[in-house]
Order: sequence, then C-alpha cells, then structure tokens
Amino acid sequence: RRLAELGRRRYLDDALPANLMDLPAGFEFGTATAAYQIEGAAATHGRGPSIWDAFSHLPGRTHGGDTGDVADDFYHQFESDIAILEELGIKTYRMSLSWSRLFPEGRGELNAEGVAFYTDVFAALRSAGVEPLVTLYHWDLPQALDDAYGGWLSRNVVDDFAEYADAAFGLFPNVTRWTTFNEPLTFVGEGYGDGVHAPGRCSDRSRCAKGDSEREPLVAAHHVLLAHAAAVGKFRRRFGGTTAPRRRISIVNCGWMAWPLRAESPGDVAAADSFLEAQWAWFLDPVVFGDYPASLKTRAGADLPRFTAAEQKALAGSFDELGVNYYTARYVARPDAEHPATAAAEGIPKLNNLYHVAMYRGLAGEELIGAKAGSPWLFSAPPGLRDVLLWLDARYDRPVLMVTENGCDQPAALDLTEALAVDDAFRVNYIRQHIESVAEAVALGADVRAYFAWSLLDNYEWADGYAKRFGLVYVDYASPALTRTPKRSARWYAETVAAHAAA
Repeated sequence: RRLAELGRRRYLDDALPANLMDLPAGFEFGTATAAYQIEGAAATHGRGPSIWDAFSHLPGRTHGGDTGDVADDFYHQFESDIAILEELGIKTYRMSLSWSRLFPEGRGELNAEGVAFYTDVFAALRSAGVEPLVTLYHWDLPQALDDAYGGWLSRNVVDDFAEYADAAFGLFPNVTRWTTFNEPLTFVGEGYGDGVHAPGRCSDRSRCAKGDSEREPLVAAHHVLLAHAAAVGKFRRRFGGTTAPRRRISIVNCGWMAWPLRAESPGDVAAADSFLEAQWAWFLDPVVFGDYPASLKTRAGADLPRFTAAEQKALAGSFDELGVNYYTARYVARPDAEHPATAAAEGIPKLNNLYHVAMYRGLAGEELIGAKAGSPWLFSAPPGLRDVLLWLDARYDRPVLMVTENGCDQPAALDLTEALAVDDAFRVNYIRQHIESVAEAVALGADVRAYFAWSLLDNYEWADGYAKRFGLVYVDYASPALTRTPKRSARWYAETVAAHAAA
C-alpha cells in the first residue's frame, strides 16, 4: 500500500487537530483539484484550447514557460489517482470540468469523447465511494469565445455559460453537487486587473498589450455574476424550484482575512472591514442580496455596471451553500505618512488609495503576520480562517459554508529534494492549525460543513507553473510516468479523516 511507503512511525508534531471532535457528525473532509491544473491531454480527443492554453504558451508569462499540456496526466491516470482517494479514506472530491473538452468552441457541437471521459471519471469515483463536487468554471474559458467576442468582457458569455452549465447538468445527472465559479476574485482580478493570469489584460503596457485595470475587472465580474445567476436558474428549473437536500449548487470566492494594523485605531478598523468587502462582498453580496455593496458603488462610481430589477431578483439567494477559499491574511490600515497607500492588491479595481495593506506590523518588516510558506504571498495565519468564516456568517445571516480550498506550499528549502518534499511537516502543521480554526468557528456558531485540502496532487500552479507544490501527493515531473508518492501530510490527513469518522 502506498501509505506504507511513509512508514507508520509517529511524530510529535503529527498530533491530530486538538478540537477535531468539535466538528459535527457528517462534517466532510475532501481534497480539491482543477481540470487545467491536472488533466493534461490538452489537444487529445477533441478538446479545444482554453485561454490558459494560449496564455501559457506566450513567452515569459509562466515560470520557465511551463504549460498545462501534460500537467499530471490525470486524463490517462484518473483511475489510479481515484484509488489514492479511496486509500486515504476521502469521501468527497472537488474537481472541475474543462469547458472546452466538452464544447471545443465553447458552444455548438458537443465533444462526445469529452463526455465519455467525465462519465468514466464519475463512474470510477462512484465505485470508490467518493462523491464529486463539480465546478463548472475553474478559469479555463474556451479560447474560441475570447476570440469571438472578448470572453468575460461581453454580455454574450452569459448565455453561452448558461447553456454549457445546463448541458452539464443533463449529461451528468448523477452529479448532485455543483459549483458555478471558482474564485472570481482571482480570475477577474489577475486576468483583467494585474494581467498576470489569462487572458493577460491590464493597463500596464510593459506587461499587457491591451486592457484597462480600473474598468475591465468591473465589467468581467458583472458578466460572471449574471452567468452565475443564469446557471443557477437553469439548475433550479431542471431539478425543481426548491432542490432536494442532496442536490445543491454553490459559488466559491476567495480572499484574505483583513485585520486592522492598529487595533486601537478606528480608521484602521474601518479600513480592514472595507477591504474585506472589496474582496469577499464584491461577488457574494450580489449572490446573497442581489446587489453590490454600497462601498463598491461609492468607490467605482459610474464605471460599475448596474443590475436591472430582474437581474437583482435572479441573483438574490442564488446559492444553496457558499464556498470559501482561504490561504492567508493581511494587516490593513488607513493610509498615513508612515503607512502609504497600496496601489494594487490582487487586481482589485478602484482601491482609490484607501488602504495600506501589509504582511507585517513594523515599519522595518518585523512582526510578520505568520510563518512564511513557499509562495511570496503566503503566510500561515490560521486564526484568519476562523475570522473570515465568522465575518461571512454574520454578514450573510448564517449561510451554509464550506472551506473549499486551504493549503500551502512549503518554504523552498523544504522542497529541494523529493525526500524533503515528501516529509512535509510544514504542511501538516499548516493544515492541522487551519482545521482547528474551522472548529473554532463552528463552536462560535458558524454553519461550516466541509473542509477541502488544496490539493490532492502537486500540479500546475498557473503562472508559477510546476515550481510550487501544494499537493498531499508528490508528483515526480522528471519521471516519464509522473510517479505519485503520498506525502507525510497525506497519511496525517487520512488519520484525521478516519478519527473524525470513527467518533
């Protein structure tokens, strides 16, 4: 057995989460992946190109020119990867569909071989006793739609996404849990604000040939939200106005926890709360309440598109559960002479010099917000997950929440060799502390029902290519077979899942 390769010795720092049993019976533990990051087979069996195929092949856009052409080759190795899930005792698997594998042109003719592939994946999951939570869009818009009308910048994409979603609901009726979008904050902000993700648009002409970082993210986000509402409408019309408890649909957003840099400063407290709105409420307020937060309307002014009354009605309540992707936190202050305004953060438009965003408290870089991981933006700040969940719980009147992504890469020195990478105590500690934070939120009243570790496998980490490893399972990219080796964190996570299930 694969896990036996790691041995069964105990480590002092391999203790299970201290408050694990505070999580309710039936709480789900899963792992997550995304189609472009693991599938490979980019031009196989009728799949059309996506915006990430195009973007990653542009010189200088990704680490070392890495692409998802092969990725983890899940397309050909899904059965053995699902066997790893079964061996770990993981009962829920969050994954996404490649829109252009099903519809190579984004609309029109359906690719039968793409349908057959996902049908086989779902059958293998079912055989292994694993339930899929399926995301319709994890950043890989068909390139044909970007070529035809500008993708998310055009209102045309709303109808095309809704038709794709409805087709998926019909093609895979045994899938009962769906997500429309993963992290619109990221794919809108980084794709149309900073230009460091596909389709690579921004105002900085040293980096982007086209784009408007202050206006285009607002337009793209508006169409994403309308597409979400249209897809949820299709879902509910197909399966009934009030869906059965086991048939649910969600949207997943992400963001940092924002703590006031100076807790005693009313200005910093207000700035931190406003910055939370800039990340989380930009996309979740419309889905819950039917409209943008007032703070965004004030910041963006006439550049912010407005919803019609009919669109507001379609958006309000267009979810059964909300997904929360959390990795790290930041300190936020009202700018002053010592704390200058942050010009850009995550591609969020219209910051208007209202925020100072920092990873440390001291002016000389001291008092980091948490232990530094491998990515320059990622610091381990577990209490932030608790605080984000409680903020969402309070703002949206106790919705059903899922932690749909949480994980880390290790500091670079801990991933230099396979032996170091597999013995990933840093990741064990990170995940344990964040699960404890989830349990704290539950104890304080938040209705959190699931935790998904990112990621099952080391994979293609977008612009970082294969330089960053977030997986519970090591993938040897130098091996022709892309050999998988479960890490220490995989064994530890399996033990955590089993301990909770046995309680």
